[in-house]
Amino acid sequence: MGTLAAPAATGLRMLSDLAEAGGGLLVDGVRHLPDSIGHGFIRLLAPDPGLMLGIHRYTLAQQFTVQRQPDYAQPETLLVSFQAFGPAPGGALHLSTAQIASTNIGFATVLPAHTEIFMVALAIEKPLLNSWLQGTDSALTPLLTAAHPLVLDTLITPAIQQVLLQVTEPRPAHPLDAFFYRIKAQELLYCLLRELAGRAAAPARHLHPADVEKIFRVRTELLASLSEPPSLPALALAAGLSETRMRQLFRQVFGMSPYDYFQAARMEEARRRLPSQSVAEVGYQLGFTNLSHFARLFAKHFQLTPKKYQATQGR
Repeated sequence: MGTLAAPAATGLRMLSDLAEAGGGLLVDGVRHLPDSIGHGFIRLLAPDPGLMLGIHRYTLAQQFTVQRQPDYAQPETLLVSFQAFGPAPGGALHLSTAQIASTNIGFATVLPAHTEIFMVALAIEKPLLNSWLQGTDSALTPLLTAAHPLVLDTLITPAIQQVLLQVTEPRPAHPLDAFFYRIKAQELLYCLLRELAGRAAAPARHLHPADVEKIFRVRTELLASLSEPPSLPALALAAGLSETRMRQLFRQVFGMSPYDYFQAARMEEARRRLPSQSVAEVGYQLGFTNLSHFARLFAKHFQLTPKKYQATQGR
């Protein structure tokens, strides 16, 4: 398994630099991955002063862990990422997520092997974002422009996924590219901020880097088995947090309780499996002994019963 490490300032360039070192060709501003790394491409752009954009679409030959170190020299920069995944071998679970974070928080991001990855990463200066939000009366604006450490993470909505797939679609270079990608960056941010807007009313507790690492560890443990509901005391104990602190931090970062997040992940996994398996098979595999309860929960998340969803997939 490969590991990449770089400060946040070069976070958008990590894999691109590795591809360049491995002989990946650069054609019309698009870096193609060499066979030793995988297949696909990375495109880096700066469509506006104060905005950098990294477009990633590839399948990696091996898993990489990208370690981004905290950077305290860029307090005016926010890092935003949107990630979606194609089908994974062996039924592995990779949730599609969007995240906005300050540069003074470090992260480890796992990029799985043999799975198509669609990712857009933005580095945006706070004054530029503030100018875009000016006049919107958004309760998020003070949260995004404050100096304290920030991490907000959410499951990708269908609206975000639609724009993400548009942006990562291979396209020839064009003189209007800066205009196109500026609009798409704004569209992605709009969809994300609209999804996050409801959290602004909740009190934001100060985040320590160690807390962030622990709460992401809680999420990893939470998703380790989708057939068994989590034990919250056990999760808190393993992370070295009190259960109250764990619940508070989890809701602040992910926007819902650990149990609600677990249920949302189960429904995302159910949606992934339903095109190729029966409703009963999927329900039982995900730990539901009552298929009527499974169907109601699925309909609550997607406004379609599992059977009707299957019909939309041509099954």
